[in-house]
Amino acid sequence: MPPINLVKIEPDRVLEFIKSASAAPPAVRTLKLTNITQGPVAFKVKTTAPKSYLVRPSTKTLAPGESEEVNISLQLQGGDTNYASHRFLVQAATVASDAAVSREQWTEMPKDQVQENRLSVVVSEAGAPAATSGARAVGGLDAGKAAAGESPTDLKVKYDELVHYTLMLEQKKRKLEDDVKDLQKSPAGSSKGAGGFSKWHLVLAVLFGFLLFYASKFVPEAF
Repeated sequence: MPPINLVKIEPDRVLEFIKSASAAPPAVRTLKLTNITQGPVAFKVKTTAPKSYLVRPSTKTLAPGESEEVNISLQLQGGDTNYASHRFLVQAATVASDAAVSREQWTEMPKDQVQENRLSVVVSEAGAPAATSGARAVGGLDAGKAAAGESPTDLKVKYDELVHYTLMLEQKKRKLEDDVKDLQKSPAGSSKGAGGFSKWHLVLAVLFGFLLFYASKFVPEAF
């Protein structure tokens, strides 16, 4: 597959995460993608360690000149900790419209029309020297943008907490969706009313069902 010249990627080589204590929010990095063409371009972010990261969004179609900041959250529990082996893959392709591109459509695209860029991963402990110079601050926070009385570090922690809270809600939503599906298949679930569910399960299905489309964009694929 050809290298990427449809989108500008920042950073384009290394994703650096700064890992704090286990009780702290997970490290979050921002990957900025900008469409530098005159037509719509779809992108997709994949990783060799999908259980170790949450990506928001992992796919989108960009209009000409449009940018998207992809938040990548390092998961400290349940993921592969061999970070040196982790890789991210950004794929991009020109499309006919600004409509979302499904996984099936990505699979059907000719390989010579899909451009790729690979990024490696560096994970550092909090307080350790940065592994790369000139790394982009998480969420674009810097001293010039710090609020009065708050350091850039304080703002970064708050930003990480907000992103982590959002991603955890999406993760719990997916777990509840799986539970509802299991209950639907089980004999006990089929005896709870004409629809096959108790009222509680139906409420959950209605509450979280409308988020299903968005959830599919946050989970990175493996490559």
